[in-house]
Amino acid sequence: MLNELYESCKENLSKSDHKIFGYLLEHEQEIQAITAEELSQRLGISTATISRFWSKLGFKNLKDLKRALYNSQAATPFSRMNAALSQWQESGISPDMLLHRLSAQIERTFQVVKPEQLDQAARMLTQAIHVYLFAPDVSCGLGSIAAYRMLRLGIRLIPLPSGSQIYDAMINLKRGDLILLFGYSRLLTEVQILLSYSQEIGYKTILFTDLLANDLLSQADLVLYSCRGEPNDYHSVVVPMMLLDLLIMKTSQAVGGGLEKAQKLQELRGRYSGMLKR
Repeated sequence: MLNELYESCKENLSKSDHKIFGYLLEHEQEIQAITAEELSQRLGISTATISRFWSKLGFKNLKDLKRALYNSQAATPFSRMNAALSQWQESGISPDMLLHRLSAQIERTFQVVKPEQLDQAARMLTQAIHVYLFAPDVSCGLGSIAAYRMLRLGIRLIPLPSGSQIYDAMINLKRGDLILLFGYSRLLTEVQILLSYSQEIGYKTILFTDLLANDLLSQADLVLYSCRGEPNDYHSVVVPMMLLDLLIMKTSQAVGGGLEKAQKLQELRGRYSGMLKR
């Protein structure tokens, strides 16, 4: 319900409203227990702003929203899993606990990401003139894997630098190009700049993120969401990696000739195996 509600009213929300909505989307299973005062303290937003927020969604107050959510929700495997995860601190860390946690994150991810979005991303990759990559911080490893796998498919990912050096690369961006952007937990200034500049130049952008509500998300041509847990959790990259793997496989299908390239790779390794030991 919250996702549909956000899509219907996101154009009329302020920055503070997007922040409130983002928190609600990330903590949907906790809404029934939270108060407006707690929401104000956690987000650093005044109670007056939060009070005005509910009417923008068509509700009298938080209690009214809770009632609507309660009436619309049915018990799902995700909600049952989420309730079990609240016992982490008591039960400790175990393989079973991790599997339950990842199962919940995977289910949450694919409640948002649809198969046709991955097909669209694969088409964008294969049709782009140049493909650029901005993968900072924790996404650095994901970017490296993407570049490694895509090169086998004949798609070279050109890394974009961070800081003021990004301007030197931006002068080469043009219509027909594509940028893969990674922005987990927050959108770095470089990501904001690249999204904004795309509106002027006309290159395409695919944004990998764990954010559900941000006023800048609408500037991306495609958003691929990954659930990474609660804000205070250890944020694993297992689910983002799974999503990236799916995209790599989809792209391989779209490119075609995957078996021929795999055979060529094997032949090259065999021919020069005596020269490169690693």
